[in-house]
Amino acid sequence: MSSLQVDVLAYEAPCERCSFSLWWVFGLLPSYRPRGEEFTTTDFPEAVDMARRILAAPDGDTADVAAQLYDRPAWQRGRSFNPNRCGACGHHADWHVLDAILTHVYHHKGWIHAAAGRVPVPEWRAIRGGGQGIHWPYC
Repeated sequence: MSSLQVDVLAYEAPCERCSFSLWWVFGLLPSYRPRGEEFTTTDFPEAVDMARRILAAPDGDTADVAAQLYDRPAWQRGRSFNPNRCGACGHHADWHVLDAILTHVYHHKGWIHAAAGRVPVPEWRAIRGGGQGIHWPYC
């Protein structure tokens, strides 16, 4: 089965409760010749799972970031979800915080390539573009 390399994108910002600086994982994008419409936000379970697996790879040093990703509660539905939780105090901010980070990064850059990993092409195709319809301008 063929695979492609996918980047996990993050943004460094403080926790709104304790001010601990953390990496807010907000998106996935193919590493090689990405197209703007392939940008995928991490506000749904399949993208969170993929980001977690890439971040937790044994050859990287981002396992702590992977451990901060929160699974969507079973009762919660819809696109409005923030998977990030603070590694210091455990605060799980609502989706408005992730939305504000996405808006800021979209307009001002400043994101971090947190990690990259290979994923099966069919798995990527099943989730790509599953984000909020945001066309990533920095491809």
